[in-house]
Amino acid sequence: MSWIRNQNMFAVMLCCLAVGCSMLVATAEEKKKSTISDTKKPAAGTLIAFDEAVSQTQQKKSQQRFLPALTQRELKIQKALEEETDCDFSDEPLSEVMALFSERHGIPILVSGNDLGEEGLTLDEPVKLNVKQIALQDALSLILEPIGLTYLVEHGVLKITTGIHASDKLTSRVYPVGDLCRTVEDYLTLESALRNADLGDWRPRKTGCLSEKSKGQSQQAGSPAPAGGGFFNIPDGKFKGGESIDPLLYEEGVGGTITIVQQSHALVITQTYHAHNAIVDLLTQIREARTSE
Repeated sequence: MSWIRNQNMFAVMLCCLAVGCSMLVATAEEKKKSTISDTKKPAAGTLIAFDEAVSQTQQKKSQQRFLPALTQRELKIQKALEEETDCDFSDEPLSEVMALFSERHGIPILVSGNDLGEEGLTLDEPVKLNVKQIALQDALSLILEPIGLTYLVEHGVLKITTGIHASDKLTSRVYPVGDLCRTVEDYLTLESALRNADLGDWRPRKTGCLSEKSKGQSQQAGSPAPAGGGFFNIPDGKFKGGESIDPLLYEEGVGGTITIVQQSHALVITQTYHAHNAIVDLLTQIREARTSE
């Protein structure tokens, strides 16, 4: 009996060892799978950093550095223009396409039939476009630009009009630039950057428009009065700091203007809707370039 009992105990021990080995193998396999899975997944810190970067970019876009500030309705339209949309149009009427965008993005869209009629166009202009997941503003450009149309935000609605009418709609904004400009040379450089960036049409400057005050200062300094546009009052032609800025005068014509308001450290810019948007983007990029140094 003792011999049988010992034999049973030995069998039980073998069973326990077999189960234990199986569990160790299973645990090892599970750890291996977990390790492989972890290597395929991005680190949590990487995901957080990416989300923060996206959030910061969105905040910079929504941050308003001009006056008057956009109204709540204008902000809603601006946000909708940046939303993704799909286009699957095969010769659908322009009015129906705009109605679809209006319902999909929850914003009022007005197609100006009178403006289109002046260019021989109608509300039934065929729209043919097949593209997925692009910004609404890009979709509108692809649809409207080939037939000489564009869009702008006016009176709280997104208005579809002709390029000619849009170029005649000039508005003024005040852009605080005290963080970018300290000296007259800073203002001169920034003004040149805006005018040379092909953001819109600009009216030509008047020549020989130096004020009597500036002429007197130049004569007292023993130097001839500066020639040219007279944008800055620099009596001796050198930047020394503390120079005053004379108002800039423009020729009659078509295009925008830039005026320095030195006491407020601001630019008053008169331009079209799309030009103002481009100016906001350029000033944002200039600020980002400065902070990345």
